[in-house]
Amino acid sequence: MKTVRWIKYILAILLAISCFVSITACTFGSDISKKMMIQGIGIDKEAEGYLVSVHYLRSGEEVKMDFIQSQGSTVYEALQNLTLQTGLIPTYSHNAMVVFSKECAQEGLTNIFDFFIRYHETRPTVDLFVAQDRAETLFQLQSEGQYTLATHAKSFAEADSATNKFAGSTVLDVTNRMASEYNAFALPELIIVDEYVQLGNTAYFRDNQLIGYFNREQSRGYVAAVYTIRNGVMVLEIPNIGTISLKLENTSSKITADILDDVPHFQIDVSCKAYISEINQDLRKKLSLDVYERFETALNETLKLQIESAIEQAVLRDHTDIFNFDVALQQEQTEYWKAHRDSWEQELRKIKYTVNVTSSVDRVQQEASPAF
Repeated sequence: MKTVRWIKYILAILLAISCFVSITACTFGSDISKKMMIQGIGIDKEAEGYLVSVHYLRSGEEVKMDFIQSQGSTVYEALQNLTLQTGLIPTYSHNAMVVFSKECAQEGLTNIFDFFIRYHETRPTVDLFVAQDRAETLFQLQSEGQYTLATHAKSFAEADSATNKFAGSTVLDVTNRMASEYNAFALPELIIVDEYVQLGNTAYFRDNQLIGYFNREQSRGYVAAVYTIRNGVMVLEIPNIGTISLKLENTSSKITADILDDVPHFQIDVSCKAYISEINQDLRKKLSLDVYERFETALNETLKLQIESAIEQAVLRDHTDIFNFDVALQQEQTEYWKAHRDSWEQELRKIKYTVNVTSSVDRVQQEASPAF
């Protein structure tokens, strides 16, 4: 009898567990079906408040990217107003990108960026972009009846690693610069070409406002001086040889600060490793090994000019310290920085700088003149 009683007791426990699991699963499924899993957010300025354009996923028989828009006096209110149209609750843990309109960028990101820092569901690794014009235009585009912009977010963000022609930034990157004493940062631009979204130039900001753009060559110089080129391409014209394509990788840079005649002088040292990927010339023409020195000289001069062009435009013309010279001064010339920190924008007008680039060009599994 005791055995039968124990069996009934165990069966009752198992039945209770089974019911609990079933109820939990139903509740969980019900909760998921009520969620709007946001994948990308575009923000435009309106006469009163903001317009948000959203790509999102919802559970159903077919997982499909949907598009929706909403308005509000703040970004958060506009996003919460999405529920009024769909009955779904927005969630941000899967969001991959935020695109600011050009107008928002020009007026300043201060009033619209705080939500992406403060709200508990938002992620610091979300990639940020600036639209060529309105953000909603990018989100409205379809390819074969599908909204695809948000699905390409990571590809756009990683393009700087693939081509070293764009500067990418996340919420965390921008937050760190906003919190620094001198607020300057860069974001990649998104443009439309033949009904497709592509990366454009690099937009740079001072005090959270859009100031100007780097072209792709200047962007390469900026990335080489401030960050690391892990996998890029440099095309050079070499007299009496032709066009060569070099694969750039593992660049390193260092910016040091000195004070000469009461003027800040910055030394930008960049080292670069490159491999020959292509030489456009007659294969019957033999190249001597000393051509590597010519390749290195051409690479050094070209990258140096690109860095200098970016500094001349952003720092000296637009008075925007996108190269983080302020950080070098704080670390190495502390007393000078303390005396001039409040007038740093004016001090930028008179800085001096020197750029040195060194490189090493190696083979890629072949001689300079490949044998067949």
